[in-house]
Amino acid sequence: MYSSCSYPATARLVLDSAPQGASDAVSWNTIIAGYLRCGMPNKALRAFGKMTKEKVRLDDVTLLNVLVASARTGTVKVGRLCHSLVMVNGVRINCYMGSSLISMYAKCGLIEDARKVFDGMHERNVVCWTSMISGYTQLGKFKEAVELFRDMQISGMKADDATIATVVSSCAHMGALDLGCYVHAYCDVNGLGKELSVKNSLIDMYSKCGDVKKAYEIFSGLTERDVFSWTAMIMGFAVNGLCGEALDLFAQMEAEGKVMPNEVTFLGVLTSCSHGGLLEQGYHHFQRMSTVYNLAPRIEHYGCMVDLLGRAKLLAEASQFIKEMPIAPDVVVWRSLLFACRACGEVGLAEHVAERILELEPKRHAGHVLLSNVYATTSRWFDANKMWTSMDGSRMSQIAQVVAEFLEVAVSCIIFLKGFYPPRAFERRRYMNVVVHKALHPELASYIHSTTTGLLPFIQKGLVERVVVIFYDKDHVPVEKFVFKIEVNQSYGPNLQEADLEFALRAFLIKLTVAEPVTKSLPSDGSWEITAYFRSLPADGDQEAQLWIPTDTKLWMQPPQITPIKSVSCDPLKMQLYLEHPSPTEPKNPAA
Repeated sequence: MYSSCSYPATARLVLDSAPQGASDAVSWNTIIAGYLRCGMPNKALRAFGKMTKEKVRLDDVTLLNVLVASARTGTVKVGRLCHSLVMVNGVRINCYMGSSLISMYAKCGLIEDARKVFDGMHERNVVCWTSMISGYTQLGKFKEAVELFRDMQISGMKADDATIATVVSSCAHMGALDLGCYVHAYCDVNGLGKELSVKNSLIDMYSKCGDVKKAYEIFSGLTERDVFSWTAMIMGFAVNGLCGEALDLFAQMEAEGKVMPNEVTFLGVLTSCSHGGLLEQGYHHFQRMSTVYNLAPRIEHYGCMVDLLGRAKLLAEASQFIKEMPIAPDVVVWRSLLFACRACGEVGLAEHVAERILELEPKRHAGHVLLSNVYATTSRWFDANKMWTSMDGSRMSQIAQVVAEFLEVAVSCIIFLKGFYPPRAFERRRYMNVVVHKALHPELASYIHSTTTGLLPFIQKGLVERVVVIFYDKDHVPVEKFVFKIEVNQSYGPNLQEADLEFALRAFLIKLTVAEPVTKSLPSDGSWEITAYFRSLPADGDQEAQLWIPTDTKLWMQPPQITPIKSVSCDPLKMQLYLEHPSPTEPKNPAA
């Protein structure tokens, strides 16, 4: 009774006051379950230890409860002990025991052990499948989670809402919009997805994959909304650059007053203010977070404020803000300030910030790379080259190769979308799980390949500012320019995971290939070419530098009339695509 009424301490007093030998497995199981019900897994494990000392015989219920406590605390040693007891005593691993073991191993980071348990089960229910899929998702193995979901379908096991929510979450992290749409359709066909948790996952997935319109459509259709619904939609607007919509939605949330925002909600609000350059609103919401809602800002919120001040080029204020933080700044906060230093060319402050980054990450090149970019921005080429030569460039060379291959495919897509070459000049192929059109015509493929491959050493050194595909009419007058602005976050250095880079590029390609046509087809008597613009470099000095001299940098610095088409901002790569309206007087050969 005391355990069921959430008084576990009183229940324990009753048990402890019983005569020696009067307690049995049911009594101890009730105590352990009571601790778990009240969110006290550590006390549940201590009660289990006391139970074993009392030499009370364990049963299946005991082991199940202890496995739950081990999963919540990450105490794999106790979890393994329970698994051993199951095996030694010949207890059959049924669906309940199997799902508990899978969940325990997965939450302790031992996904291979979880899979061994899963594969060794003779009988599985939907909970077992969901536990295994959830384990992959929690550990960032999103591809494996989706593949297991497909195996689940092949086996004939029908998914439930918990399974769907987990799979949709994996699709969101992978940027796999097509697969997410399939899962959504699967829900409609099988009568699933009515739970709010699934709706929230779909909102998050569509937002992260760039289809914010579909996300808002689902959000608007909700009859009930919890804090996760509001937060997912606010964050969705924020990451897609719709800052005004995000703040308006937050205002609507406050006006309704049914749901209180949490820390993650304010993170989306501050992200919107940062991306929109809304300094006053950012400070306003940052202060209201603690004064109105009694929420303590986390390091992520402080990072947003530093980023907001940096974007406003208020470096002194940003530096002072960091000094007055009640918690120690992490590397993300310092990196935000260093990015601002690069934009403003503040070398002195940048050197100080780079030292702080080096103290926090002595084995990574984050500070060195960003500082070298600051040196390059201010034309301190000796210092920049010194930084470049002090770092291992082998991993960055691999990054450059991936980016160059991506540019080759993306440029081919643009040429195809413009209709300049007939469809037979291209072949459909998969690039990072996205179906695109790759150049097939020998001359066309050779031209695009040679151009993008030639950028390899410059991408590696962070010198490529933008890559342009420019189209001309029959009189060689420029009519359109597709401009790729590239920024590789080289601070990842040798620790960069290829999956992170692939995610950023895949998300960008999906947005490019599924978008509705934004331009008219080019007449067959027109022409096109690719050119690259580099960061400013000295006109003399190293002979190799002559190859890096771009077109007139003064012309590049002019604010062009541009229309944003698609963009993605995702570490370790920032890629933006613009449709630029060139000047009629711009020469055909930009290097001339």
